[in-house]
Amino acid sequence: MPALQQLLAAGAVVDTWLALLTGPWRREMPLRLRHSRFLVVLYAASGLADANGRIPDAPDGSPPLTARLARSCGTRPETVARILAAAAKAGALTERAPGRYALTTTAVPDWTAALAHLDQG
Repeated sequence: MPALQQLLAAGAVVDTWLALLTGPWRREMPLRLRHSRFLVVLYAASGLADANGRIPDAPDGSPPLTARLARSCGTRPETVARILAAAAKAGALTERAPGRYALTTTAVPDWTAALAHLDQG
């Protein structure tokens, strides 16, 4: 039973992150982010995350994360890479290593930083 409780607690990262994204984060997010592919990419990324919120590397021979997300979101891999980097600047994701991300359940993401990053490109 303790193993089951530990597994349920670990899965709460993705659930908590999605609850924040659909609730308070979305309400605080600027319209430009809400009405762009930003939210679509974040939702798709959460679908790839494991129970601890880490988005695993692509298995050998598989396309990289940006290509997989681009295909599922109907956009280019370069756009996905910019969006993931912007979400990391905001604090909604953590870049564990180059191109390796994890969900972060921060209380107040810096959406202005995300917009600034997207405006640079």
